[in-house]
Amino acid sequence: MEALVYVARCAIVLLFSWFCVRLIGKKSISQLTSYDFTALMILANVAAEPLVFKISSKAFLGSLTIAVVAVVIGWISLQKRFYNFDAKPDIIIVNGKVDKEALKRNRMNLPFLLSLLRLQGYAKVSDVEFAIIEPDGNLSVIPASQSRPVTPNDLKLDTQYEGITLPLIIDGEIQYNNLKFAKLDSAWLNQEIKKSGASSSEEVFLAELDTTGKLNIDLFGDPIDNKPRMF
Repeated sequence: MEALVYVARCAIVLLFSWFCVRLIGKKSISQLTSYDFTALMILANVAAEPLVFKISSKAFLGSLTIAVVAVVIGWISLQKRFYNFDAKPDIIIVNGKVDKEALKRNRMNLPFLLSLLRLQGYAKVSDVEFAIIEPDGNLSVIPASQSRPVTPNDLKLDTQYEGITLPLIIDGEIQYNNLKFAKLDSAWLNQEIKKSGASSSEEVFLAELDTTGKLNIDLFGDPIDNKPRMF
């Protein structure tokens, strides 16, 4: 009986912690601001208290308080007067030259900066026009005009509008909002489903409508031939 109570307590703590994290926002770890990260670290400790101590009311109240405060700080940072409340971008490379003071200010050494540039695809500092450390700690790189990839615009080539591919069926369920957005109806979709050899949408694993109007259908029973072996 005691084990079941502990299992139930774990499930409740997990669900409540998940709710608080969702309340804070949908940012990935790499996009967290310092106050988001701080809130999550404290939240992890406070929310886990009911797993050690039997008194859970204070932990739940504390977790909710931390989440609400983080949301309020996030709301404040959206106001124009507080745009740089948490941090602001810092230019660390200008015209192929490293700003040594900016490097010290951001507590970053040169080997680490060179590593970040290589991860972005730039082997030389001279290939970089500007490099900016963003508030979330990521490095944005604006390459020199002679070092950036060639674009169709550089070659004066006309390109077609690509838009976005719309999933119309996911795991057997019709996505009616996407169908409406594409200005299509269920009768047309059912006709296309039958052309693929399926009798209903329930037999379709994924159906995607590309920007040319072609519907690509993947059925649950479709085999995968000549699958490569990974090493």
